[in-house]
Amino acid sequence: MVSDANKLPRGLICPLVTPLKTGDVFDASVLDRLIDHVGVGADALLVGDVFWGEGIVLSPETRLEMTCATLDIIRGQWPVLITITCHSMRATRDLLARVEAFVERSGYPGGVFWVDYPLYYHSNRGLPQWYESVVSDTKIDFILGNHAGLVERRRRAIKHKNIRTSVLKKVSQIDKVQGMIFSGSLKRSINYHKAVRPCREFAFYDSDEVQFIRQPSSSGVVAGGSNLLPHAWGEITRSCLNRYDVQQQYTDHTRQMLETGFMLQEFYDLYSNNPAAVIKHMLYVVGVLPNANTASATQPSTLSQNEAVEAICTKYDLV
Repeated sequence: MVSDANKLPRGLICPLVTPLKTGDVFDASVLDRLIDHVGVGADALLVGDVFWGEGIVLSPETRLEMTCATLDIIRGQWPVLITITCHSMRATRDLLARVEAFVERSGYPGGVFWVDYPLYYHSNRGLPQWYESVVSDTKIDFILGNHAGLVERRRRAIKHKNIRTSVLKKVSQIDKVQGMIFSGSLKRSINYHKAVRPCREFAFYDSDEVQFIRQPSSSGVVAGGSNLLPHAWGEITRSCLNRYDVQQQYTDHTRQMLETGFMLQEFYDLYSNNPAAVIKHMLYVVGVLPNANTASATQPSTLSQNEAVEAICTKYDLV
């Protein structure tokens, strides 16, 4: 199902994997097939995700090529979220400028939104001022990302691995900052919701798939598993967001959603510790990708993981 491409999406956001040849070279020939596959369930697409899309470990040139190719294919059919987070403020700003130049030059007709995990390259101190500066250089709205695990990848001492609630309150008051992709505890989620309460349209998306199924956020989910199972993820997302008000009255619908949820969690348990590599191997096994190549800096899937992938794909008749 497709959202209004010019509005902040609500529902299932698919963080596209980045098809690669050897040597971190982007494989554009596969992208059409991948987008056709995920499009049956997705409400929006996310390009260059820090985990699923391997955005942090790919070069800016590869990320730019993937983004431009995706926009050329989609041409406004879905809202597109684009991760711009890099290793420094300067590199992040540069990638933003290069992508926006393409968007303007190509006359792109659909909705585009920046996704940024600021604590990867910037501390909490001065973060509102940083965004005040950045938004003045772009016409595109921002969705913040909060993920302590990503920040821990930086090999330096960091006092705060999450955006502080008081900082989020200030940043959310900037007009172009429209939402957040969130990973963290329920307590922090509640505090964040309180912080942005004056901004009624502020969107929250879960990046933890199982957490969303158990206790859905108000706006949707970024589900890497939808690269493999877009229809199932589309169904469960719509059910969790109460889009099936009538059907939910029937026992069959409830049973079907429970069975779907158990299946999705079974896949999640397999790929959650090594998301990009394992999901790519899954896509290779079922024939969506011609290989399971990952970026050179991404930990490849293990033999035991590959064997488990083949077993679960056979179990659910995906092969």
